Parts: sequence; structure tokens; C-alpha cells
Amino acid sequence: MSESAVEKPADKPANKPEILVVDDSKVIRLAAKKMLGNDYDILLAEDGQVAWEMLQQKNDISVVFTDLSMPNLNGMELLEHIRHSDIENIAALPVIILTGADDSESVKQTVFDAGATDFITKPFESIDLISRAKAYARLSRKVVELEKRTGYDQLTGLCNATSLEEQGVKAFSFSSRHKLSISTIFFEVTDFQECFLSHGKNVAQQIIATVGKRLQEVMREEDIAARIGVAKYVLVLPMTNKQKTDVVINRMRDSINKLVFDTGKEKIRVNFVAGYAVPEQLDEIQFKDMLEQAENALQRALNSSDNPVVCFDDALEEKVEAPPKIVTEQDIELAFSLILEGNYYQIPEPHLSAVVKRLSSFMQYVDNQVDDDRVDDDRVDDSTEENIAVS
Repeated sequence: MSESAVEKPADKPANKPEILVVDDSKVIRLAAKKMLGNDYDILLAEDGQVAWEMLQQKNDISVVFTDLSMPNLNGMELLEHIRHSDIENIAALPVIILTGADDSESVKQTVFDAGATDFITKPFESIDLISRAKAYARLSRKVVELEKRTGYDQLTGLCNATSLEEQGVKAFSFSSRHKLSISTIFFEVTDFQECFLSHGKNVAQQIIATVGKRLQEVMREEDIAARIGVAKYVLVLPMTNKQKTDVVINRMRDSINKLVFDTGKEKIRVNFVAGYAVPEQLDEIQFKDMLEQAENALQRALNSSDNPVVCFDDALEEKVEAPPKIVTEQDIELAFSLILEGNYYQIPEPHLSAVVKRLSSFMQYVDNQVDDDRVDDDRVDDSTEENIAVS
């Protein structure tokens, strides 16, 4: 063989995607390696601790298959380590749980809540392992890199968490600088994990994508919408006070709650709960603080049996109300002059109610003559349900 033939690039095998298989059973590990070894580089670990150390050292792992019951660090603990990792590539890894025949549905539910991507029941056949590997390994890293680069969630077309942070900070800073209102809504589809386990990935993804589309229909051009969890969404609304935020949430509920997904065997209805925040003193907080307030309100809504929508301020256990400020005639005159100059956003918040009261007759006339581009938008037909066929 000539020297040139030895150095031909075509003779060098292509790099294979790396898959990590974690199980304390040597038989399971070797079986998985035999099934997947032709198409993937297989890394083996006998427990979660060894697997976690390998994840810290390896940068090219595409998928993790892991058992639940293992010594040192079990599968649930390994999953929690992965999902809470500060390294984005690790935190976003698909994690397929290898469950035993004795594992109950409640166990699967708990693991899914912790961030599991999918399940395979042991003893598994080669087609089960190969199909999961193909589904998650081929595009997992490319999707993460693409989403980070483009700033959009591939399934819904909404912003991802990175883009939400970038755009949200700008909108918040503008509102704070010009003393404008801004609100944030966190909402989550309820019982989504149960739907995933009962109806499968395709139905679950159809629901996620459709809810994202509905969200786009109720937002304005200046609003920011993002998907930040499996079935969790965020909407940032510049120049929107508490009353208008309530209107937007009601429109979202009317639009999303009427959806009916027809699987051919049964019809699935979608519901969600929401938490929102409309901070008053923007100069005292940051954008991330407003997000935390809205998420706190969402958690209260999720834990409530009779209140699907919670406002952060309303949810505070103890809230000390400040004494009402006296608005003088001089304050009213100054407010009118600011309105005439086009600088109405400079009117102090405590003076607004007095100005509105003084202009109540005029405001009633305006309400009857001019359609509000948010409240009176009839783009969504609330009169009928919408049946969506899914497979």
C-alpha cells in the first residue's frame, strides 16, 4: 500500500455520536453496547457517581441512558445533577430512564417531573434502544447550539430563555427610565406530565406548539413571549398595568382553554394556571426580580385548588398599605400640562387616579369612540371550540 493511500482522508472513520449508558448491571451495560455499538461510541458507567464524573470530563456526550436503582448515586440523583448543572450542554442533555417492570406510574411521574426526557422498560429490545438513540442523539447538540444562536425555541417559535433575558432587560430598563408600567406573566399547562405519559411525545409536542401559537395571537409586536420549560411560558408586557394584564390573561384563558385535541381515542382539553407581577417601583428592582415575583405567583397558583390566576402583590401574606397621598390642585394642573406636552408618562403614579377622576367624562367618551388595541381586539373567536386532530 502506498503512503498516499494510507493518508487518504476517506479512509478515516467518521466520528460517531457518544452515548452514555449507566446501570449497575454488567449484563445491561454490555447488552446496550452490543445493540448500539455499530452506530455510536458507547460509554459505560456502573453507577451515577461514575457517570457524573464522566459528564464533567466529556464534552461530546449526546444522550444519557440511566437506570434508577444504583449504588452511590442513583438515577434520580444523577438526573437532578444533570438538570441543575451550571454547564448548559449538560443541563440540556436528553436523559432516558431505564425503568424496571416493578416501577409504578407514580415513580415515572416523579422522575418526569424532575426532568426525564423519556422512558424504556426493562427488559428492552434492540429496537427500543435504537429508536430512542436515533431520536435524541442526532439533533440534540445541534438543536441546543441553534437555539442559543438564533434565540428562538424550535418547537414553538417563541423566544428561548437566553433571548428572554436579553430582550427583557432592555424592555425593563426602558420602562424604568421613562416611568412606564411593565408586567410579566408566567403560565404553565396543568397535568402536562400525565398527558405525556398517557398519550406520548407526539401529542405532547402538538399541545406545546399549539399553545405557543395561541400565545402569539394575543400579544402585541412590542411584547416578549418565551418558552422556558417543558410546558411553561413567559409573557413580558411593556406599558401594561395590572388591569390590562388581567385582560390579557383572560384572553389567553379563553383561547387556550377551548382547545380540544382529538387523539382518535379520546379528546384532551388543555388548561393552565398563571402568576403575574406588575412592580410599581422599577428603580428599586431588576428584570430578574420581576421574573422571580411572577414565578413565585405561579407556584402559588399551582398549589391553589381554587385560584388559577395569582398576582404577586395580592399573594403576599402581609402587605402594609401606604397611607394615601394628597393630590393638590397644583398637582392636577401640572399633570394636564404634561399631557398637553405629550409627556404624560412623567405624571407620578399616585396622581393618575386623581387625573382620571377629573377626566372621567372625557374618558367615557373616548371608551365609546376608540377601540383599545388590546382589550377590544376580536382576533380570537370565543364562541366555539377548536378540535385539533393529533397522532
